[in-house]
Formats: sequence, structure tokens, C-alpha cells
Amino acid sequence: MLKVMIVDDEPSTREGLEMFIPWEDLGFEIVGTAEDGFDAIEKYKELKPNLMMVDMKMPEMSGIELIQKIREVDSSIQFIVLSGFAEFEYARNAMKYNVKDYLVKPVDEDELIPILTELAQGFIKEEEFSRVKKKMDEENKERVIQAAVTGECMEELKELCDHLKWNRFRILLIEVKKNEYALGDIKKQLKQVYELDKKGLIFTTGSYIGILLNADQEVNNNIAHIYKAIHQNIQTKFVASISQTFKEIEDLSTQFNIASDLIKDQFFYDEGIILHSDSKPVITVEEGVSKDKISSLQLSEVVEQLVFALEIGDKKVIERICMNAGKYMIFNELSEQTIKEKYIEIGTSLLKKLMYENKNIHEKVSNILSRVYEIETQSKLTELLTYVTNLLEEMLDSIDSSDSDILVKKMIKLIEQNYYKNIKLETLAKVLNYNRFYLGKLFRDYTGEYFNTYLDKIRIENGKKLLLQGLKVYEVAEQVGFSNVDYFHSKFKKYVGESPSSYKKNHGLS
Repeated sequence: MLKVMIVDDEPSTREGLEMFIPWEDLGFEIVGTAEDGFDAIEKYKELKPNLMMVDMKMPEMSGIELIQKIREVDSSIQFIVLSGFAEFEYARNAMKYNVKDYLVKPVDEDELIPILTELAQGFIKEEEFSRVKKKMDEENKERVIQAAVTGECMEELKELCDHLKWNRFRILLIEVKKNEYALGDIKKQLKQVYELDKKGLIFTTGSYIGILLNADQEVNNNIAHIYKAIHQNIQTKFVASISQTFKEIEDLSTQFNIASDLIKDQFFYDEGIILHSDSKPVITVEEGVSKDKISSLQLSEVVEQLVFALEIGDKKVIERICMNAGKYMIFNELSEQTIKEKYIEIGTSLLKKLMYENKNIHEKVSNILSRVYEIETQSKLTELLTYVTNLLEEMLDSIDSSDSDILVKKMIKLIEQNYYKNIKLETLAKVLNYNRFYLGKLFRDYTGEYFNTYLDKIRIENGKKLLLQGLKVYEVAEQVGFSNVDYFHSKFKKYVGESPSSYKKNHGLS
């Protein structure tokens, strides 16, 4: 409805106009009345009417003076002049202030209604024109920024920023995670936050909502504040990045690309932050860690390590192996897609190996296998590592630790991997949470050997290999876990039938 204000020092005129004109039917509403010019000016500031009906002859301030003062600050408001005097001079003075019409009191309803009808139609057209113009201005502004991020239309953008009197800039990019969430709705919300206070200009480009920020405002340099403002206005998951501050608007394209690259690498960063040049990925290669070791790591080794970790039932080792594999991939600068493919490869290879070696768990493990491919759907590296670790722990739970054969296989694997260390049955019993004597009996029933005898034989077999490589007897004894060379000598002769020196000599080594 269009707002009308009646200004007349005669109460009967004010009341008559209010009562006898069908204002609402014509698209108007009376928002206020005033009895003199001073009263009218104060109410005008508060009510902002579209139309004022003004009496020419009022005490202290005439209608002409009132119209002149309001016209100085408002070019769009319309006036209809009322007067009891039909002199030409009054009409001429009123018309130079762009008055819509001049009516002689008492006002004739049939004379006023056509004027109001014409005014309403004019307001509607003007409002539509303003709306279309505003939309075109906004679309043109957005088009200029969209072109500028590719390096075009820089002069037009420079003119726009000069008009806004901005001296420093930043680019903020937002990518909404749920495709069904309307970008248009988000743009409207962000416009309320940024454009009304001239804190930024909103635009869209590709899958991003962008904001060209006015970095002259301190609030636009506080990343935590910016994140809070976005989070309050976007009720869904999103990722955002921000460029550094730049003074030359010609640098917009470069800074846009920097912010865009950060979003493309969002997989490697934590959730709930705005990515910027100082953001740290969730996995880094720490100082002092051997980069050569990381860079040379093979996925087949990862699978073997995980098999061992699963067989000994060590969840901490499982987590560490998964993390180290991630470090290897980060160090070698593998892409998000390649990292997911590598973890899928590790998972499928591991499961197939477990199913091959443990026929009794085939059904349980095959159910997990179908979920390995969901690694592809993880949006963050932290989510992926948690998902993979949980899957591996499910695999661990699928291996029946009460099965004596599997338990002994764990012990054998430990011996084969750690024979050169000071391995004792008592230590293994604590690790595996079993009684030492019961564990010893299980081991002997499965292998036909006492634990220590089996350990000695594994050490001697590895010692034979080292002797044939040309190592001295005392060196071999130390490397296979015998602290006393004489003890190694006696054990070697017992199981091989000859001394270490004779063994070397009989194989062509002196």
C-alpha cells in the first residue's frame, strides 16, 4: 500500500479526506495527519509517505514552504496542493516544485479519485522500474566481478571499487556441501550481512559463492568472526577459503586462484575452519622423520605390516601403520583421488590375504570387503583414516582370538619378525593375555616343538644365511639374538651337525 499524509490546519478537512475517500480500494493508506508545516516535517521523517496532501494557507509555514523543504531532501515524493483560493499565482508557485495537482477546497471526490488512480499507477510503474534497474545493476555488478576473476573487465571493476572508495580487498570463497541447498537463498542471506553495510560484494562463479571483501573494515580481517558470520547464515555443511589482503584490484584473479586451490585441497584440512595461506594440513611429516624411509615405502609392505598387526591384535600398531601410510602419500604429494584409491587397494589386498590364510573367517571378512569401497565417499582425510581404522578393527574382531591355531600363528609370526630380540614365552603370554604354561602347551601341540626350541631353530636358520653372506661367526651370533658366541656355537652344532666355521668352509667360504 502507498502511504499518504494529510497536512491541513482545518480538522474538518483532515477528517473529511480520511472518511470520504476509498483510500484502500485505490491502493493507499493514511499513515498520519499534521496540522501545520513544522508538525508535518517531523512526521515526514518518521513516516516516509509516498504522497502528501498539503494545504497552501497554514499559520507560521505555508504549504509552498513545506513542499520546498521536503523537496530538497526527497525527489520521489508526490504532492497534491489544496487551497481555498483559486488564484493562478498559487498554482504556478506550487507547480515549480513538481506538484502532481492543485485542487480547490472543498475537495470534490470525483475530481480527486482519478488523480489518485493515476498516481497509484505511476507509483507501481516507478517501483517496477526501480526493481528492474536494481536487479540489472546487481547483475551487471556480479557480471563484472565474475569476469574479473578470469582477468577480464578489470577497468569496470576498478571504477566500481573507486566508487565504493575501497582501498584494500580480500576474496572469500564458499562451497556448500549439499547440492540441494539453494545457492540463491544463501546469496540473499549473505547480501543482508555484507552488502547493506558495504562490507563486501556477493557473486557466484562455478560451484562457489564468492565475496569480494572490503579489507578496510577490520571485521573482514578477523577470520574467526568471518567464519561465525557464515556459519550463522548457512545452515548446512560448507567449506570456505580466504585470500590474503591485496591493494591492487588487478590482483583479484591471482588471489581468486589461490583461494580456489585451497578449497580444492580441502580434503587435507580439518573441518570447521576457513582455509587460508597459514592453514596446516591434518597430516604433516614431522621434523626429524626420515623422509627417505617415507618416500620409499611400498604398499605391499603396508599390507604385510597390517597383517602382522591384526595377527598380534594390536590396535595401536594398526593406527600407526595407517597414519604412516598417509604420511607417505602426503610426502609424495598424491592427490585426494589417488590416496583414496591407495587405501582401497590396501584394504582389499589385506582382506584377500586374511581370507586366504584363515578360511574359517571367510564369510565375516567378505562382508567387510564390500564396505572398503566406501572409502571413496570420505570427504576429509581425518574421516578416511578413522573409517579405515574402524574397518581394520572390525577385521581384528572377525579373527577369533580363542581359536588356538590362530593364536599360535600369531606367536609364530612374532618369532619370525622378532627372532633377533630377547623374546620369551612369558612376555608373549602377557601380550596375548594367556597363561604361560597353557600357551606353551598350545604351541607344542601345533608345531611339535617347545617354544624355545622353535625359536632357536629360527635363529639358526637365519644365522646360516648370514654366514653364507660372509659375516664372521661372532657377528652372526649377535645379529640373530645370541648374546654369547659360545652358546651360538653349541646350538648351531646341535641343530646343523657341524660348527659355524665348518659350515662356512663346506660351502666354499673360509
